Amino acid sequence: MTISHARILLVDSNAEAAQELRNILSHEGYEVSSARDPKSARRYFEQGSADLILTDLQLPQLDGLTFLTEMRTRFPNMPVVLMTAHGSLRTAVEGLKAGAFDYLTKPFIVDEVRCVARRALEHTSPPSESPTASDLQPEDASPFGSLVGSSPRMVHVYKAIARVAQTDSTVLLQGESGTGKELIARAIHVSGPRSSGPFVTVDGGALADSLLESELFGHERGSFTGAVSSRKGLLEKAHSGTCFLDEVADLSPALQAKLLRVIQEKEIRRVGSSASTSLDVRIIAASKLPLEPLVRAGTFREDLYYRMNVVTIDIPPLRERPEDIPALAQRFLNLYGAIKIPPVKEISSEAMELLSRYWWPGNVRELEHAIERAVALSPHAVIYPEDLPPVVKNAAPESLARAQGWVTLENLERDHILRVLDSHRHDVGRSAVILGIHRKTLLRKLRQYGMATAAPAHGSL
Repeated sequence: MTISHARILLVDSNAEAAQELRNILSHEGYEVSSARDPKSARRYFEQGSADLILTDLQLPQLDGLTFLTEMRTRFPNMPVVLMTAHGSLRTAVEGLKAGAFDYLTKPFIVDEVRCVARRALEHTSPPSESPTASDLQPEDASPFGSLVGSSPRMVHVYKAIARVAQTDSTVLLQGESGTGKELIARAIHVSGPRSSGPFVTVDGGALADSLLESELFGHERGSFTGAVSSRKGLLEKAHSGTCFLDEVADLSPALQAKLLRVIQEKEIRRVGSSASTSLDVRIIAASKLPLEPLVRAGTFREDLYYRMNVVTIDIPPLRERPEDIPALAQRFLNLYGAIKIPPVKEISSEAMELLSRYWWPGNVRELEHAIERAVALSPHAVIYPEDLPPVVKNAAPESLARAQGWVTLENLERDHILRVLDSHRHDVGRSAVILGIHRKTLLRKLRQYGMATAAPAHGSL
C-alpha cells in the first residue's frame, strides 16, 4: 500500500459530516468509502478491506468504543481514529486506552484531518492492549470531571494527558496560576499504571527552604532541633505512586540539586542520614512561569530543567479558550447551586455574556470563585448580572477585546511584567533579570503603571 492510494472507511450516521470528511480525504488522493452504522461497516469488510477506519463515537446500534474494540480484535494492525462532537479528557483517555490511534473533534479542522490520517496510515505497530468498553466508566463517575472544555486548545491537552499517562516519564506542566495544573497532574496519575498508588502534592513556594527540605526528603531523629523522631518525607510517602511538585521555579539551588539526584538516581537521603533509600516515584512538576528563561537567567539549573522537560504540557489560560467559559460556569453552578436552599439552577443570558467577555486573569480558579460568590448572594434561582463580582460586571470593552484575543502590545507587556513580579514576591532585581531588562528600566515601567514612585529598598516593591 502506498499512503496516497490508501483505503479509508468512514463510519458515521451523519451524512453531512461524512461527506465533509470524504471531500477532505478524497482531495488527498485516498480511496474513501462510507458506512452509516456498524452493521454496514461489517458488510463492507465482508467484501473488501481498509487501511484506516474513522468512526464516530455516537453510532446507531452500538457505541463507538465498543465498535472500536471489535475492530481492534478483528484487525489488530489497522489504525482506528475516533470522531466526536464533544471533546473531553474522558474521550481521549478511554479512546486511546481502547486502542484508538487518535481522535478528531467536530467541526473538523481540515489540516488536522489531513495530519491525523497521514500519521495513522504511516503507523505500523499495533496500539497497546486495552480494556473493553464494559470496563469503561460513565461520564459522571469519571475522575476527569473537573477538567471541562472542548476548545481545540483543551482537546490538545487531553490528548497529551492520555498519551503521557501510559508512560512513566517525568512531566512538566506550564501554565498560569488557576489554570488547573494540579487537576491535570491528578488526571495523569489516575489514568496510568500508578493509579492505585498514592498521589502526593508538594508546593515548592509555600515553605522556607529548611522546612521544605525536611518535608520533601524526611529526617532522622536528632538531625535538627525539634526532630524528636525519624520521619518519612513526602517523596517517600509517594513511593509506588506520583509526586506532584508545584512551583518548582521557587526551589532553592540546593533543593534543585537534591531533586535532580532523585530523578537521576531514583533514591533519596533523609536530612541527617548518610544512607540512601531507593525510591519508585513518578515526578510531575509544575510552574506558572516558563522555566527556559529562568535557565538562561541562571536561576534554575539547566540539567534539572532537561530532566523534567521530558514531556511538557502547556496549559492555556482561560482568555485563550473563551468558548469553554459557559461549560465551566455551568459546572460550577451545578456544584455550588445544588447545595444552596433554595437551589440556584440557572445563569441568565446577560450574566453569561458578562462572564464570557471578562479577561479572567485568575483563570478557572477565579471563575469558580465568581460563581460561588454569585450563588451565595443571589436571592433567586437564577444568577443575574447584579450577582456577579464588580470586576466582572463592570468589565471595560478592553476586557472583551482581550477575551477575544485582541491584546495590545502595551497591555501584553504590562501583564507579563506584573505576573513575573507577583511570582517572585515583587523582587525587582530578580524580576528584571528574568525579564532581560535593566532594573532601572523595570522601575521606570512600574512608575508608568502607577505602581512605583521611587526605587524601593532591598530590591523589592
